[in-house]
Amino acid sequence: MSLAIASIAMVSFAQEIVSEVVIPTKKNSVVTNSFGSNWFVGVNGGVQVFNGVVTKGESPFDHLTPAVSVFAGKWHTPGFGWRVAYNGWEIKPYKDADEASFMNFHFDAMFNLSNLICGYNEKRIWNFIPYVGVGWAGIEGADDEYDGSITANYGILNTFRLSKHWAINLELGGLFARNGFGGIASARDGYDMIWNAQVGVTYKFNRVGWDNAPDVDAIMAMNAAALAELGAQLQAKESENAQLKNQLAASKNALAQAQNKVKQLENEPKFMDAAQSVFFAFNSSKIESKKEIINLKSLAEAAKNAGVKLSVVGYADNATGSAAYNQKLSEARANAVAEKLVELGVSRDQLIVVGKGGVAEEKPARLNRRVIISVAK
Repeated sequence: MSLAIASIAMVSFAQEIVSEVVIPTKKNSVVTNSFGSNWFVGVNGGVQVFNGVVTKGESPFDHLTPAVSVFAGKWHTPGFGWRVAYNGWEIKPYKDADEASFMNFHFDAMFNLSNLICGYNEKRIWNFIPYVGVGWAGIEGADDEYDGSITANYGILNTFRLSKHWAINLELGGLFARNGFGGIASARDGYDMIWNAQVGVTYKFNRVGWDNAPDVDAIMAMNAAALAELGAQLQAKESENAQLKNQLAASKNALAQAQNKVKQLENEPKFMDAAQSVFFAFNSSKIESKKEIINLKSLAEAAKNAGVKLSVVGYADNATGSAAYNQKLSEARANAVAEKLVELGVSRDQLIVVGKGGVAEEKPARLNRRVIISVAK
């Protein structure tokens, strides 16, 4: 469990970066819950028959009497539980006997074979539950005292689910008691028997059901996959950071060159013909770098003062995308730079805007995602 909890915590950390994670569980394994969970009570009604003495001309149905039972218990696992029960009302030991009060208190060990064989299923309709137990039974005698016997109880409880808390019962049970328990010794040696058939309801209260146990092997495999994906993402980020550093260095160099050009223009009556590049992100025509805009501002001031025409040529890298798409992208980049120069005060008449499509003039390929500005020839 500690390993499962640690694994879940690790997956939750990776989940914030990778994707939503569903914790896998074992189909037929559950987590034991608290003592206050999975308690139940029930009540049944039906008939019982005493067969202790069957003489000539009698049948077991001559001993048929009504019966009720109440019980309470707890399931410790989906397959094992226990209950304490009372069963009784009246009993008829032999054909001509008067009906006498009868009681049987017993403690049963219960085995849910449906869950033990087929696996736990909270919404299973029918549960087949054999039980065995021990108890004490008593029959009221003529002196209003009870004649008692230790009993061995057995039976099958069938439950049919109505809802999470309610179920219908069909119970077939019986007990063994000492010979002569009914007041007259049986013709055979050994023991007396009582059988009963009853129907009723069971109510389950407090917390009902079990949670499936985490599948630690599956969680560990999922952790490994999540960490591998996280590592791939971190590697991609490192690569992106390296590219950004290179772009920053190139931008600094371009800025320094532009500043030198501006200083030269301040002392020269003519515009210095030096090409300047504006770089773009992959599949983008948006000027995002503030330093690029600063360079364009300096270039615009110089162009206005010199009154020269500028050639604005856009490019895309041909490593990705179709030729038609790269042509449109190169035109979009050229127009973006032209619009920025007009915004900075350059006359539209001073600009010649062209898109050259995808090229492979520079390496790495990202250096081809640019617009080159130069004096028009």
